[in-house]
Amino acid sequence: MDRVFYGRGNLFANKVAAGVVSCRRGGATAAFDEINKYFLMSNMIVVGSQYWNMVHGSKKEDVEKDEEGLQTMRALGNNMTWLLKSIEAGRKAGVELPEKEETIRTNFIR
Repeated sequence: MDRVFYGRGNLFANKVAAGVVSCRRGGATAAFDEINKYFLMSNMIVVGSQYWNMVHGSKKEDVEKDEEGLQTMRALGNNMTWLLKSIEAGRKAGVELPEKEETIRTNFIR
């Protein structure tokens, strides 16, 4: 992820993104948090759902039993679809992207 997101300039700016995590039991929230930080620091538009975008299970059959997780994924898909259509409608109506300022880097060593 570091190689993709750092040093690429504004490659992902204003793109729509959603982090999705699958795990057996623990660690999902930490992984979800890390993924979203890449999106947010890259000026991306992050889509949410009704809960954290994660499902649980050690194999496909287990995940298919995670009703709450599957519902969260369906809500995420619906929200992503709505947002992409809204962005396209705005673009067709002449709504411009936000103006990007040149990046200022703070040097904490003075």
